[in-house]
Amino acid sequence: MQVGLIGLPQSGKTTIFNALTRLNFDVSGYTQEKIESHVGSVKIPDSRIDHLVSVYSPKKTTFAEIVFTDIGCKKRDDGHSQFDLDSMRKVDMLALVVCAFKSDSVVHPLGGINPLRDVGYLCSELILSDLALVETRLERLEKEMLKPKKPDPKEINSLKRFKEHLENEQFLCTLEIDEETDRLFRGYQFLTLKPMMVIINTGESTDESVSVAQTETALKSEGKQFLSLSGKLEMEISQLNDEDKTLFLEELGIEKPALNRFILTAFALLNRIVFFTVGEDEVRAWEVENHIHAKSAAGKIHSDIERGFIRAEVLGYADFIACANSFATAKSRGLVRLEGKEYCLNDGDIISFRFNV
Repeated sequence: MQVGLIGLPQSGKTTIFNALTRLNFDVSGYTQEKIESHVGSVKIPDSRIDHLVSVYSPKKTTFAEIVFTDIGCKKRDDGHSQFDLDSMRKVDMLALVVCAFKSDSVVHPLGGINPLRDVGYLCSELILSDLALVETRLERLEKEMLKPKKPDPKEINSLKRFKEHLENEQFLCTLEIDEETDRLFRGYQFLTLKPMMVIINTGESTDESVSVAQTETALKSEGKQFLSLSGKLEMEISQLNDEDKTLFLEELGIEKPALNRFILTAFALLNRIVFFTVGEDEVRAWEVENHIHAKSAAGKIHSDIERGFIRAEVLGYADFIACANSFATAKSRGLVRLEGKEYCLNDGDIISFRFNV
C-alpha cells in the first residue's frame, strides 16, 4: 500500500510523515527553491502475526507494509502550488494534511487558519492537475486526427466527458465510468480517481486547536474520510520506546498511536484485507483487495503459483485459535477447507496454495 501525503507549506505535513514513519526529517521550515519528496516504509502492526510467530518460530517474519511519501510542494509564480506530480501519481491513495493549530511561528500561505478552506484549495489543485493532463492529451489526439491512422474515438469522447466534469469542479471518482473505460485510462493515473482522506493536524490541546469540530462535521456531511491528530504530539510519541510510548498514551488518554488509527482508516478506504501464509521457514502477512479471488491472491505470492493453481487450503484465523493453534485439530473438525480459484478471501484467512507448474 502506497500513501501520498500532500499539504500546503506550514501545514505540518512532514511532522505527520515523521509521526507515521518514525523518521526524523527536518520540520523547522521549507524551501521554495526545489520540490523534494521523502519516502518511508513502516510495518503494519498486527497482533495476529505476533501470535503466529509465537506458534511457528519461523526463520523469517514478514509484516505487510505501508509506504508513505511526503509529497514535495512549492508555490508557483501564479500563486498555485506545484506538487511532485510523479510521486503523487504512483501512490494508491492521497492523504490531505490541513493545518488546524495555532502557532506564532507559522504564517499560513493563504492567510489565517481555516482547515476547510485548505481542503477545498487542495482539492482544486488536484482537479486542475487532472484537467491539464486531459487537455494536453486531447490536443495531441486532435493533431492525430489529421493523420491517416485515426485515434480511438472512445478515448476522445471519454476525455471530453472528463474535461467537462473537471471544469465543473468535480472529482472524476464521482463520474460513472464503465470497466472498459476504466481499463483504457488506468495508465493515466488521474489524481481525482484516487481514494482520498483528510488529516486534520490539530494543536496539542483544545486551546491550541482551530475549527476542528466544525471541520469534522463538514467533512462527515460530505462523506469524506478524515482523521484528527496532533502531528507534533504524535511525532514525539513515535520516537519513544514501546514501554514509554504505552505509558505516555495512557497519560494523554490516547487509545492508539497515529499509525494504528491511520491504518484502520486507510484499510477501510481502500477496501483491503490481510491473509497469512505460515510455516517454519516464514510467517507472512499479505495485504490484498477485499474479496480477491484465490487464484489472483496466489499471484501476489508468485506468478507460477497463480499459473499452476489447483486448490487453496484455507483456515480462518479465529478457527485456528479455537483449535488451540493446531491445523490437525482444525482438519479433524472439518474447519480446513479446500477452495477453488473463485473463492473470495476473507480477512485473516490462513492459506496454503496447491499448484503445479
